[in-house]
Amino acid sequence: MTKFMLKCFGLVTILLFGVLFGIQKAHFEMDELKGTSLESVESNSTPSNEQKESKQNSASVTSHDIKAKQETLSKIDSFNVFSALGQRLTSWISSAFGVMISIFGVIISEMLAVFSP
Repeated sequence: MTKFMLKCFGLVTILLFGVLFGIQKAHFEMDELKGTSLESVESNSTPSNEQKESKQNSASVTSHDIKAKQETLSKIDSFNVFSALGQRLTSWISSAFGVMISIFGVIISEMLAVFSP
């Protein structure tokens, strides 16, 4: 019994550290995607000439440019195998649970009809 408990404790400990490591890695990668590293914070505190020019150029962007970009983004259709499999699996599970709930509803209503006077 003690061997079993030690093995379970060891597995739980390994899984806990794995989860904590994954959360930490995801946090750092999200920071990289957002660009919130210390270097970018320091560079943002002192605006350069390029940043001032980009602010002036952003004011000249028209709604036509934005609409053109939205159209090109809507035309781009990237296919992701895992996303497609996930959507199919989700729809299958949803329909299966819907059928199970309806079957349980019918069974319960029949049981109530049998036991009611």
